[in-house]
Amino acid sequence: MKQLPPPPPDAEFGRRLRQWRRESDIKQSRLADIVGVTQATVSRWEQGVQAPAPIQLGILCQMMTRNRNFRLDQAIRRLVIQSHQRVHLIEDRSHRLLCASAPREKEWQRNSSDLIGMSLWRFATPEIARAEKSLHDLGWHDDQADHLTFETSGRNGPPMPIIDKFILWERFFLSDGTAVRLTTGFDHDPR
Repeated sequence: MKQLPPPPPDAEFGRRLRQWRRESDIKQSRLADIVGVTQATVSRWEQGVQAPAPIQLGILCQMMTRNRNFRLDQAIRRLVIQSHQRVHLIEDRSHRLLCASAPREKEWQRNSSDLIGMSLWRFATPEIARAEKSLHDLGWHDDQADHLTFETSGRNGPPMPIIDKFILWERFFLSDGTAVRLTTGFDHDPR
């Protein structure tokens, strides 16, 4: 199968991208992380030297046209932290912890501030790993599914206790375009 040539560079798009990123107070490295490229690639896009691949261009266009509401992001964070449920919020693809409730911290037997920005993937149970693998078939990253409930056996000890019997994942976007996953634990099937 013959590979299509890359799209031609677009200096006007690069200028608009740089302007939007600066107005949105998003660093090149942060945007690169969201889109899945290097900071140098974002720099080349902004200089008009290289064009984003079609899938990246789609993500960037969505981000640039989406109404940003940082107050809503802060409200979500506050609701997660103050929740009486075992709940935490992670970046969807990297699994980096953004915030967690006190009941979740109690379950983990550690303060979440020690884990903020760290990927929680290494703590996944086999059931969590299977559920993660199923997301592709569900169309999770193509916006065809935005929630998933599954049963897990949990874990009593290291590397991190997990007492949930059922887990609900809910996917949505923050105002900067970051896909996040709200993870809620239940003692019984929430459906």
